[in-house]
This record gives sequence, structure tokens and C-alpha cells, in this order.
Amino acid sequence: MKVSLRKANALQEQLNEAIKTRPSADHEVNVIDYELWRSEVENAQTKYYKEVERKLDMVEARFDIRKRIANHNTLCGVTNLLADLNQVESQITTIQRWILQREVRQKDEVLEKQRNRKVARAENADFDGYISMDVSVISRNDHDHWTEKLQELKRTKAKFNDELLSLNIKTELELTPEVVKVLKQENLI
Repeated sequence: MKVSLRKANALQEQLNEAIKTRPSADHEVNVIDYELWRSEVENAQTKYYKEVERKLDMVEARFDIRKRIANHNTLCGVTNLLADLNQVESQITTIQRWILQREVRQKDEVLEKQRNRKVARAENADFDGYISMDVSVISRNDHDHWTEKLQELKRTKAKFNDELLSLNIKTELELTPEVVKVLKQENLI
């Protein structure tokens, strides 16, 4: 049976959720309630272990699917595309955090006037305090440049996401008969 990468990923996630669900068979028996308690324990044990075996079959199927996804991701370029996408996302975050979310420096003429006033105040004989004037290293031109760069990176990110979606839909992988059997038993296909 052939399925797309996208469908295969959804199936392995559904298997993972099914594996996590509590077995319907009890793992304990109240022996006080039964005269033939040993046979009740054996019956409960059989039912419980059958469910655990079923879950182990699901684990095997899930990881078979995951391996096939990983293999096909590498073959069709998804792995490299994901790395490229993560790089672009990291660049976007870095630019936003360290440039665009910072204060932009005022025009030099404005700063010169502010600085001269502060220096004049500090030179006054009555002044006995500490004076400082912190100025951003990010100019308006720099900010505008990085804003444009950010927009370019966002377009690249959107292009990568479109390519990923296309690859995940059009790339198909073959599920083994054993995996198909487990998926059918769990009503996932």
C-alpha cells in the first residue's frame, strides 16, 4: 500500500496515540471475588498480554513507518529543505531580536544638540552629579536595510514551506503488509 509522506506521518502519530491508551484488560484481579481465582488470574493475564502484544505490534509498525519516512525525506530532499527552513527561521529571529526590536538612533544633528546641552550642564560649576548619554548603534538606514532583509527571509520561508508541502503530498512510500495489517486492526486505514 502506498501513502504520501504526509499521510504516513499522520499514521505514525495515530499509532503513537493508540500505543499510549490504557489497555482495556485489567492488569489486576481481585482474587477475593472468585472461588477459582487462579483460573481468573490466568484468563486476565492472557487478555492483558494479548493487548500488550498488540501494542508492541503497533510500536513496530510505527517505527517501520518512521524509518521509511526518514529514508524518503532524505531521498526527495525534505531533510535538506527542513535544515534550510530552520536556518531561515533562526535568521529571522536573530534579526528581529537583535536589530529590529532595538531602539533606532536619532539623526546626528539632534544627537549633537542633546550632547552639547548635557556637556554644558556638566561643565556648570554647580553640577556635581554623573552624566551620560547612551546612543543606539542602529541607524535608521540600518534598520530599514534589516527590515527589507527580514521581508526577503519571510518570502524565502514561505517558498520553503510551499516546497515542503508539495514534497510531503507528492512523495509516496510503500507500507509493508505487516504494517498495513496492524493499521487495519487499529482501524486507522
